[in-house]
Order: sequence, then C-alpha cells, then structure tokens
Amino acid sequence: MKVFKLQDTNSSQAKYLQLAETVRCAIRQGQLATGDKLPSVKSISEDLGLNRHTVMKSLAELVAEGWIESIQRVGYKVLHNLPIEQSKRLSKIADNSSHMDYRLVRSGIPLPTYPANDFEYNFAGGQPDLALFPFAEIKSCMSDVLSRPNTAQLSYGQSAGTPELIDQVKIYLRKSRAITEREIVITNGSQEALFIVAQLLLQSGDKVAVEELGYPPAMAAFRSTGAELVGVKQDELGMCPDALERQILKGNVRLIYLTPLHQYPTTVTLSMSRRMAIYQLAVQHNIPIVEDDYDHEFHYRCQPLAPMATQDPAQLIIYLSTFSKLMFPGARIGIMAVSKAMAKAVTEYRLLICHKSNVLMQAALAKWMESGGFTRHLRRTTRVNLQRRDHAISVLKKYSCFEFDTPDGGMALWVKLKHGTEVNEGKPSAEWLANLCQQMGIYIQHERQFQLNNKRDRNGYIRLGFAGMSENKFAEGIELLANRLVNLNLG
Repeated sequence: MKVFKLQDTNSSQAKYLQLAETVRCAIRQGQLATGDKLPSVKSISEDLGLNRHTVMKSLAELVAEGWIESIQRVGYKVLHNLPIEQSKRLSKIADNSSHMDYRLVRSGIPLPTYPANDFEYNFAGGQPDLALFPFAEIKSCMSDVLSRPNTAQLSYGQSAGTPELIDQVKIYLRKSRAITEREIVITNGSQEALFIVAQLLLQSGDKVAVEELGYPPAMAAFRSTGAELVGVKQDELGMCPDALERQILKGNVRLIYLTPLHQYPTTVTLSMSRRMAIYQLAVQHNIPIVEDDYDHEFHYRCQPLAPMATQDPAQLIIYLSTFSKLMFPGARIGIMAVSKAMAKAVTEYRLLICHKSNVLMQAALAKWMESGGFTRHLRRTTRVNLQRRDHAISVLKKYSCFEFDTPDGGMALWVKLKHGTEVNEGKPSAEWLANLCQQMGIYIQHERQFQLNNKRDRNGYIRLGFAGMSENKFAEGIELLANRLVNLNLG
C-alpha cells in the first residue's frame, strides 16, 4: 500500500479537497495504478494527521467523480475506467473528426460585421441620444420597485404585461394617439411583436404585401414563416393603393405591413386618402394590417395624423409601437394594441417564447409614467430632435452633393446623392459609398439595405439619422462625408 502527503499544506482550500487532489495527482502520475488498493481510512488519517471524517468525505468525493470505488470488506480501489482516460478518448474523437454539422432549417437576421455603435460617427436612423435620458429618474423608480417588490408579479403569469404598465400605456395612447377600446400587450420590443404576428397569421406559401422599400427586421420576421414578400410601389405620398390592389388580386395576400406615419426608410407620411383606400381594400379582402408606428411622438410640422387603428371598425389592424425611441433599445418594451381575440392569441403564444417581459423594468416605467417624468422627457426630446432636424438640414444644404425633402417628423433624413445614383450606368452607388465611409469611422445606411430583393437598379439614397448625436458631431461627420465625395469628383 502506498502512503502519500498532502500537496499544499498552506492552501486555504478545505483539507478534504486537498486530499482528493493529492490522490488524483498520484493516479495521474502513475503512483497509483488502476486496480491498486488505497490505504485504509485509519492509515491515511494517522499518517496525515486528519480527522477520519475528513478522510471519508474526501474519498466520497473521489468515488462520486469516478476515480475510485468502494468495495465492501475490501476498502477503496482505483477504478480501471478513469475520468482521465475518458477525457483522453473524447479528445481523440474531437481531434480525429469534424465538429457537428447542424442541419439548420431556419435562419435569423445576420449579425453585422461591425456594429453601428462602434463607429465614431453613427448615422443609424432611429437611434436615440442616451445623453438626453434621465437615468437618475429611472434609477429612483427602480429603487422604489425593489424596496417594495410585488412578489406575485415576479413569478409566472401576467404574460400580457403588468397591470400598472398596461393602465399607464392605455392612458398614454388615449391622450396622445386617440387609441381606445383595445387590448394592450407588452412585448420585448416591437420585433418580438412582429415575430409573433408572423407566426400566428402566416404559413409557407402565403404572401405579405410590404412597402417597396421597407424595414428589414420586419421582412425577416415574415420570411421566417416561409411566406413570400411582395413589394408594393410607393411614391412621395406613400404606398400606392392601386399597386396594392393589383397584388391582392393576384391572390394569396394574407397580411399588409405599413409604416404610415414616417415610412421606413423614406420618412414619407401616408396621406389620409390613401390610408382610407388601403383600409377599404383590407376590409374587402379580409386582410389584416400591421401598423408599425415606431416613432409617433417625433412629428414636428403639425399634429401627426392619428393612427389608422383609431378608425378600425372591422378590428383588422394590429397596432405596434415601442419605447425604444423614447427610452433606449435595451429597455425592450414594445406595445401591441389589438382586438381581444388577437391579444389572447398573442399572450398564449408568448408562453412558448419568453412568458413575459422584464417585470422590474415594466414596474419602473409605470411609476415613471405615473409621476410625470416620462411626459417631461418626451417634451424635451421632441424639442431637441426638432432642433437637431433643423440643424441637420442647414448642414446638408451647405453641400451641393445632397438632395432631400424636409420630413415632417422622424429621427432621420432620406438623402439623395446627386451623383452615382444609377448602378446600371456603372457609377458609384450609395452602397459603395457606405462601405467606403466605414473605413473613415462613419456609419450610414444605404438604399439597398431596405430593398425587398436587392433588384432595383437605383441605389442612390442614404439614410442619415440626426437624433442620436449632438449637432457638432453631426456637422463633423457630414463634413467628412462631403469632402470625400468632393475628392471623388462626386460632390
């Protein structure tokens, strides 16, 4: 029988763990071979000056790990099939074979090579400026929530959202958008809402009518069901009802997706007459409409047109909005205002995904809205965004290489490059310019990113967000961009 010493008597590690590691090392180094019998508990205890209970605990640890076995009336022996040998065999398998090739049947949204926030000049449209956000107010609300937690809400249930936040959202939607008599569901941002709607209403072979230039994450959500997206012509007044009707008459259109207030990405507002015409088509052919009202608050020229959901006697409009533009995207608070039947279906489907949104964030937001802090922040950011829009316009007008219409609202400008707009003429495209700008620390979005199938020859527009950065930063970035265009003889 072999007797051994503890490896590290000065270690702060528990003695039974030190002894277990000593035995492991003896086995690894060959001092104890497979099948060897260990000294008795009494011998180990006396030789090492350890309590017998400590020795027994250590040996039990080694038995559980598969290093030794306990044999009645014999004692402890080193196992033949050791963990170290199993590890070697697994390593050999890993070395001699390829990794698992998963059969992926679906895909998501491709991750960006370089996230927009990594760029010094981030012109991504729709990004709020976090420097304006009153984190101290939310911290105070969150502290109140944590000091008096509603423990019932911390469990499962209430998948539609906390009652307090739902009540505040109902008040807010009634006052700001005239939306009443609808069920509210709180989601993890509007993207989750889009995904759930797609899963509930679409299947392979269905068609979704979308704006010719549109919001890529929404397109991805619809495509995930196997549905086919059909682009509908749009102009300076928004989606063309005649073009929509032609697509509907071709058959199998099961859903219409719109961003009517500030069309994404062009910022155009869908006229009232076209809204009515599109709604009538939807009613006539029994097609639901998803109304994505992602930045309703930021409308500057006049009061924004009321959402289509305010005039929906057929209850076919699925209204979506988000707090991402009002707070920050990481808050993951989205809003669905829908019929009772749709609210029930959405809430039940959420149980397959996430059960509910972050309860603590919901509770803090509800307190913030009730206290009036949310309204104050909204007024401030609307005022600042208007100033930044006007400043952005004045900056762009200094350079002859940009053409644009002043949008009535939103957080971005849809800008045409005077040169290099026709891909089929061999001229540099907006996509080419956007890729070049990344090397200069500038992130801009280009027209092709919003195209349905990347088949349009035209690719001469860029989308410039102005809300997410200071006026000085915006001017610096545009100057760099314009100078590069001049150097390329495109300015």
